[in-house]
Amino acid sequence: MAIIGTLGDIVFSVSKETVKTFEGMKWDSSVKYATHDRHLKDTLLEFTGRNADSISFKMNFSAFLGVNPIKEINKLLDAERKGKIMRLVIGNKAYGKYKWVIEKTSKDLERFDNKGNLLIAKVSISLKEYVRR
Repeated sequence: MAIIGTLGDIVFSVSKETVKTFEGMKWDSSVKYATHDRHLKDTLLEFTGRNADSISFKMNFSAFLGVNPIKEINKLLDAERKGKIMRLVIGNKAYGKYKWVIEKTSKDLERFDNKGNLLIAKVSISLKEYVRR
């Protein structure tokens, strides 16, 4: 099995039997400025710091690729609902200055079998940087 990366104990991997990867990763960052009005002069901007970064990506889970979609969704929900603070590692590189939390997940439950078992799901995941005090 080739491990591509991890988000805490959630593993992104590829093997002959299973595929659990991500796609469409987007990393957003921004900063804050205060605007000061001045009499008869142009406004003055003051840098006041940075906002927490965010990362979003999608994961596809398919029983046809050796993955139990509902089990993987439950792992993500558990981390989201418990507010787990996790490191995002891809390859050997940790992403971000700090660790991350799952801020939001959106689940598309796409295909079920004739017994109601979930076969294919797509999950959009939004992470927020967890900045230490």
